[in-house]
Amino acid sequence: MDVTTAALDRAAARVHALDGAETRELHGEGLHAAIVAACAVLSEARRLAAPIAAAVARDAGGQGSRGGITREAGHRSPEYFIASLLGGTIAEARTLIGAGLAMDPDDPEKPEGPEGPGGGGDSGGGEDKSKNDPPKPPRPKPRPPVAGSLAEALAHGTIAIDAAALIRATLAELFDAVDRAELWEIEKRLVAKAPRMSLYDLRKACWRERATADPAGWREREKRIRARRSLTIGEDAEGMTTFTARLDPLSAAPLLRWLDAQVAEALRSARDAGVQEERTAAQIRVDALATLASHGLSCDSPGSGAKTTVLVTIDRAALESELGLGSCDGIGVPVTAATVRQLAVDAEILPAVCGGESEVLDFGRARRLFTRAQQRALSVRDGGCAWCTAPISWVDTHHIDHWVRHGGCTDLCNGVLLCRSCHLRLHDTGWEVEIHGGNVWFRPPASVDPARVAVLGGRRRTAPRSMPQPPPLPTSPSVRRCSGNHLRT
Repeated sequence: MDVTTAALDRAAARVHALDGAETRELHGEGLHAAIVAACAVLSEARRLAAPIAAAVARDAGGQGSRGGITREAGHRSPEYFIASLLGGTIAEARTLIGAGLAMDPDDPEKPEGPEGPGGGGDSGGGEDKSKNDPPKPPRPKPRPPVAGSLAEALAHGTIAIDAAALIRATLAELFDAVDRAELWEIEKRLVAKAPRMSLYDLRKACWRERATADPAGWREREKRIRARRSLTIGEDAEGMTTFTARLDPLSAAPLLRWLDAQVAEALRSARDAGVQEERTAAQIRVDALATLASHGLSCDSPGSGAKTTVLVTIDRAALESELGLGSCDGIGVPVTAATVRQLAVDAEILPAVCGGESEVLDFGRARRLFTRAQQRALSVRDGGCAWCTAPISWVDTHHIDHWVRHGGCTDLCNGVLLCRSCHLRLHDTGWEVEIHGGNVWFRPPASVDPARVAVLGGRRRTAPRSMPQPPPLPTSPSVRRCSGNHLRT
């Protein structure tokens, strides 16, 4: 692809206005504009470097091999060469290379339309049939990227380099598992979601696309990563004992849920007592594990009984299927039905379907507090804090429209799960919460986004389906909407 510096020049022009500015004197809108301009330069510089990094990888004969300028510079791979130039990590270099390869519409590991690379046409490549064949004509210029593709999003600057590398890696993982048409649909969905997602949420969306498109492969992946689980113990230079662990979802789910509950309870107890909890969350986890170990040493049956409550979202058909998939509180990756059944052996499993003939989930104005059944249903919808995705054990259930002051009902359409930090942010920053079609949306104030485009919240943000379009500014009072000025429990 042709190298162009136009976008970088535009970003640099905005930064020039900062020349000579004292950072300590930047405040409010000026500080906001400054950080936006500075980060835009970094983003465009990486976007410029990505296809060049991919060219270095091709020059070396492919990622991870030796040759070309990489070998001349004394490096064993393009990743090491580029990392040395960046003063960064191998992962950063690999991200640049992956994004650069994604910019090529003829990337052989990524579809570009239902018929795959080249749209079914001749991209000018191919193998040499014979050394005696006449010279081939010059390779034609690459075709323009297909609308909705990863290459187009990169060309237009609507997707970040890290997001592009992540999507390309996901498509490469699925390349041999699904047909080209399905892979193309996955590409379009992820490209559409990426501009409205954090990289953390996009990674979860990619995991779910992989698990949904290839459940058999995902089950094999679970077996592989479980075989690699490990916990190593050592000592550092100060004599502190160090733990380094890599846990599979089956091992991590109850441990994460229990530790989160200990942290939440410690902070809540301190708040209720009117004192400041001096320990950090990390220190609370250490103390909780030490207490658990002390209890286990003196307990006659430390492994008996349900020790924690884990919320698993899975429907009955998926649970009964060998290839079914579900999601687990505190675990970003999807889990197979087999893992869900194994979790049920040692932990109390709460099903996703929380209602039914024996449980009423909507109470209108008849009561103020949300019931446990309603909280479980909201946990399924929001997956934790609907704004920052903090685990369920950290959240409280809040009325969107205040129960007393604004006559809000105690129904699911008027409830949202928020951690304490996000709850306070709503009070202080002017963001608003809205419910549209059963989905939670957060609408920014005009100071953050003049167009006030709503941001999707809750579990739906990373679901393996097309992301819904942001709703317009509501004009009907039937839409559940609240600002931070009056959101209360």
